[in-house]
Amino acid sequence: YVARYEDGPNNNNNNNEENKLGWKQKGYQTANAIQRQLRYELTTEEDRQSKLVSRLGEYNAEAFLGSGVAGIPPGQTYNVKCVHAHVADHLCRCPSSSPADNGSDSSSSSNVSSEENGNVIGKHALQILEKRGVPIHGNDVCWQQCNVHHERGPGDW
Repeated sequence: YVARYEDGPNNNNNNNEENKLGWKQKGYQTANAIQRQLRYELTTEEDRQSKLVSRLGEYNAEAFLGSGVAGIPPGQTYNVKCVHAHVADHLCRCPSSSPADNGSDSSSSSNVSSEENGNVIGKHALQILEKRGVPIHGNDVCWQQCNVHHERGPGDW
């Protein structure tokens, strides 16, 4: 299943909903544009030609460099896939990992995804998880997965 912005019980196509869709879509497009920009900034022209084109071919190299979060094509502005990748993008680019920062009203235009506010899809996913009681800031044992110096024992997570 690929989520679409049009899905959901609150889509009654009134002006208010269209405004909500606008900031979500803009945030989604911004997150994808930032990912494209990062790929270009992290590679040199020589890398792009010698490594990417030689391994992927010209068409696939351009598709890779031009794609957004989790390989989303630039023309795809409504479909959301790989929500975990959007959460990771949000956590990596957001100055705070709390989805409630900058107000809890997710319909506010200040929540448009940017380098300052992270990824609108990832932020929304974290808000949903938090409302369900999922500890989005980790727990007493999840650090074991991230600490490369931790020697795992039989009772580890």
